[in-house]
Amino acid sequence: MKAALLKSLVVVVAMSFAGGCYAAKYNLKFGHTGAPNHHYQTIATKFADRVKELTNGDVVIEVFPSDQLGKQLEITEGVMLGTHDLCQTSDTILSNWIPDLGIGNLPFIFNDNSDYRKVFDGPTGEKFAKLVEPYGAVVIGWWENGMRHVTNNKREIKTPADMKGLTIRVPEGEVFVDTFKALGSNPTVVAFGEIYSALQLKTVDGQENPPAHIVTQKYYEVQDYVSRTGHIHMSSPILMNKKLLESMPKKYQEAILQAGKEMGPIHTKMVEDLEKEQWDQIAKLGMKITDVDKAPFREAVKPVIEKYKTKLNPKLIEEVQAVVANKEPAKK
Repeated sequence: MKAALLKSLVVVVAMSFAGGCYAAKYNLKFGHTGAPNHHYQTIATKFADRVKELTNGDVVIEVFPSDQLGKQLEITEGVMLGTHDLCQTSDTILSNWIPDLGIGNLPFIFNDNSDYRKVFDGPTGEKFAKLVEPYGAVVIGWWENGMRHVTNNKREIKTPADMKGLTIRVPEGEVFVDTFKALGSNPTVVAFGEIYSALQLKTVDGQENPPAHIVTQKYYEVQDYVSRTGHIHMSSPILMNKKLLESMPKKYQEAILQAGKEMGPIHTKMVEDLEKEQWDQIAKLGMKITDVDKAPFREAVKPVIEKYKTKLNPKLIEEVQAVVANKEPAKK
């Protein structure tokens, strides 16, 4: 009996060893800036589950929220250099290396999230993704952050004139600075993880973000007013180190790219559904919500668009505008 048991164990060990020869295992780390209850964590976990499913458990992705692997700028650079595996970043962060990635942040270039999906799920999105690869990273998915809205603790904002003199926190990215200057405010760059303390200490009067951050970062504790301006859309491209991806067997590469692409529309739908609940929550938490007439805001930032047609790729800007308008890009 002992001999039979020993023989069985030898067979199991041999099979495990043989299996390891053709089924490589990968354990990857995915970092993002959102809180554990933010939709970034939800969609990243769905992505990890989908990759595990498509690879029969051979590729396992562990998700780290709340800047545990480093702040967004650091992990983005880390993925490019190969010190990090995967990260959720933003087109704004990427524009520090690749200015044309800032095109998606131009004020009011998108009317809503569906415009963003129309552009980035098609050939134009592929053009933007190609711009990233020379920097050592691959865009494996264009995920969602959403339309941004302005909060402050001074006064209700109904028109651009109400923005005058307010110090507003903006993320890194020249487009944001120029946009808020055009609206008459004083834009100040503050790292995402330091926004709450800057608002609490009144270093800045306000900030601008989608409602998910107002709720999960508890800005409602230190802000009284929110105006639904929808002035800028920010996307959340997911990056993977290019050498790491290309070192993996083709079937795993395809699984990761497939899962990353699948999550884009799912994430946008998730964000839109969540925002309906979040706006109700924000109102119940005591913030005054104002729906603005966007026309004067659009008018105020027109010079920003014209400026960036001279600084960025004008044909790519026009292509985005054409796709949004559902017509052929202008030919020159």
